Amino acid sequence: MAKNYYDVLGVSKEASEQDIKRAYRKLAKQYHPDVNKDPGAQDRFKSIQEAFDVLSDPEKKENYDRYGSPDGPTFGQGFGGGESYGEGSAQFEDLFRQFGGGSRTTSRTFGFEDMFGSFFNQAVEEDLDETVRVNVPLSQLTRDSKVSLRLQTGTVNVKIPQGAYEGQKLRLKGKSSRVGQAGDRGDVYVELHFTDDDTYRREGSNVITVKRLRPLEFLDGTDVIVSTLDGGRVKLKVKPGSRPGQRMRIPGRGFMTTTKVRSDLFVQLEVELPLDAKHRSVYEQLEH
Repeated sequence: MAKNYYDVLGVSKEASEQDIKRAYRKLAKQYHPDVNKDPGAQDRFKSIQEAFDVLSDPEKKENYDRYGSPDGPTFGQGFGGGESYGEGSAQFEDLFRQFGGGSRTTSRTFGFEDMFGSFFNQAVEEDLDETVRVNVPLSQLTRDSKVSLRLQTGTVNVKIPQGAYEGQKLRLKGKSSRVGQAGDRGDVYVELHFTDDDTYRREGSNVITVKRLRPLEFLDGTDVIVSTLDGGRVKLKVKPGSRPGQRMRIPGRGFMTTTKVRSDLFVQLEVELPLDAKHRSVYEQLEH
């Protein structure tokens, strides 16, 4: 056997038609000479196209699996022969027809550039994946939580894991609304973005949360417990004589950034003022 077409596409002999087409699209995009200028990319693309032409054709595939040649036991000229892509080649004619060329060409001016261009347009049309942007309130990062997404293919619950980072993409396999020619669906990628809420707000790359203390706690000092965005809890000691608006820093306990490093969490101290009439009269007496 001159070539192992399964190895060329990176699939097993038991691969389904859908697996073969998916592997072909991925490799063809990668090695298409219009986008890949590396030496050898054109030859690699030829091998990929050759392998796909055989494995995607049930009759050729059966002959190849049984006899080692897509042409069957006669072992005549065919793709098993290797590099016959020039004028007069039956394989070239088949490829030309496959990519919309119509009848066989007799001119050497039709080359790989034309064939690659036709394929590339087809490959782009077969891009079946979709991306959905989801805003996640910062409070949801303190624990494992879920968001409900209504897709064209149905409603799904997406788990937001602890340690999720800004811009992270979660894959939902086979949930795309786009269907390929083979009937297979693409994937949906859920892109996570963090938003402020009543408990936490972003300030640059850091996170601010507010703790409200009674006036005497500012005067005498106290301990406060703060929930962090990594799902933990931190005990902070507020010193006597602290002032409203003062911030206390907890390093590395904010949200995960795109560089996979946690930002800092700042606890801003504010006054909790009772609003009932009894306490109001006390404050009025203190004013005199």
